[in-house]
Amino acid sequence: MGLVQSVVVPKTFLVKVGFALWATLLMVVVGTLMVGHWYTLPKPDKGDAVLASALSELRGPEQATAWMGVHVLYTECRCSQRVFDHLFSSKRIDALSEKILLVGADASIESRAIRSGFDVTVLTPAQLREQFALQSAPLLLVVNPAGEIVYSGGYTTRKQGPDIRDIAIITSLMQDNAAQELPLYGCGTSAELQSMLDPLGIKY
Repeated sequence: MGLVQSVVVPKTFLVKVGFALWATLLMVVVGTLMVGHWYTLPKPDKGDAVLASALSELRGPEQATAWMGVHVLYTECRCSQRVFDHLFSSKRIDALSEKILLVGADASIESRAIRSGFDVTVLTPAQLREQFALQSAPLLLVVNPAGEIVYSGGYTTRKQGPDIRDIAIITSLMQDNAAQELPLYGCGTSAELQSMLDPLGIKY
């Protein structure tokens, strides 16, 4: 009858294995968070007929030939919060019709926006995607008097950059000058994009 020998695993080996597993998990978590924080998000095609049609319905009769700026902002997004603060504290362009597509209900933000002169449409993430074919925020859209989308992009040159450039971008476009489309940093609003950015469900 054979003897079964017990194997004694050195404690230092177990510690090293545990540390390696912890380090691997930490790298996965950090990598997942970095995707949401530093990767650029998808911008809509300026020629998208669904988006153009939905934006045209935001105009009132008296705004049919006005320039329009549309701010797509998400109540759960920290980058959007910074844009909210900027919009409500900066001097806006008199000849510009401005709308906010507010993704997620927030009575405080909505009342501040209305007091500041913005037209607000509150949407769920699903409604934003279904009606406007959009799934990222904060997003700036600029529509010219002919109804053409002439800008589709972000507000800053880098993630949480201090220089929110919407006024400069819109002013340049209204003066018939070109405006560089900035990368879109922020948050996914659709469940599909959130799942892609954060497969472990850490952020969303």
